Amino acid sequence: MDLHVKRVIMAASNPLPYVVSESARKRHIMNTAPLRYFLSAVMAGGLIAVVLVVSLLLGQALHLAGSPMYYAASAGFFGTALCTIIVSKTELFTSNVMYMAVGVLSRRVSWKELGKSWLLVYAGNFIGALLLALMYAQTGALAHLPADHLLFDVIAHKTHADSWAIFWKGALCNWIICLAVWVPLRLSNDMAKLAMTMLLVFVFFFSGYEHSIANMAFFSLSWFASSGVTPDWAATLHNLIPATLGNIVGGAIGVAALNFYLERDTLAEESTAVQGEVALARS
Repeated sequence: MDLHVKRVIMAASNPLPYVVSESARKRHIMNTAPLRYFLSAVMAGGLIAVVLVVSLLLGQALHLAGSPMYYAASAGFFGTALCTIIVSKTELFTSNVMYMAVGVLSRRVSWKELGKSWLLVYAGNFIGALLLALMYAQTGALAHLPADHLLFDVIAHKTHADSWAIFWKGALCNWIICLAVWVPLRLSNDMAKLAMTMLLVFVFFFSGYEHSIANMAFFSLSWFASSGVTPDWAATLHNLIPATLGNIVGGAIGVAALNFYLERDTLAEESTAVQGEVALARS
């Protein structure tokens, strides 16, 4: 069996070696083709925003119909964004936190490179969400939103919440989001992987947790709307700063550090298996 195929099969039961190799791949692209890395983050931010638009449309339609399931419908659809980002291998800040933290722990990535990656991806996600919101506004869809639209209701909750509450909601959010990336790596069936990702994203969205990049998309859409709640920079930063810090804690500590500690023995197993395959191939 081909060595690459065997490594893919091994990753299905041992996610850590795969995540370590991905962190090294991301580091290489960032250092050799930073514009490509940045544009990948721009695309991911746009994907978050475009799926969020559909989630809001779906939720608003059910809300107007008087259905109590309007928010569940929005939450159920939003997982499409993360599934698309995973399959397309674009750079989303929340999952990048996990990958680069594992890279540091495995010594594939330096602390300086971790900071560079987080800054590039965070900025790219913001630009992508903002550009998508701007394009969507040009269609006229944001020109006459009612003041009680679901978009403004969500933003009001996000900007009026306590900073400490936002931080912990951010930590819980990215703990779940990174698990939505990590747990499917243990599965071999593609449909099962997509289903697991969708279900875990539903958990974070329906619980009202704080995803810094999704929040960027919420705010960007509201800035181009002609009515309703339009947060200023102070209100925006009141949400984004603690949400981002919480996302870092949830992804870097709750998933990356914890799973690295729990599964680090699989790195030695994978290295031994690969060395054995190479020796066999040369014999």
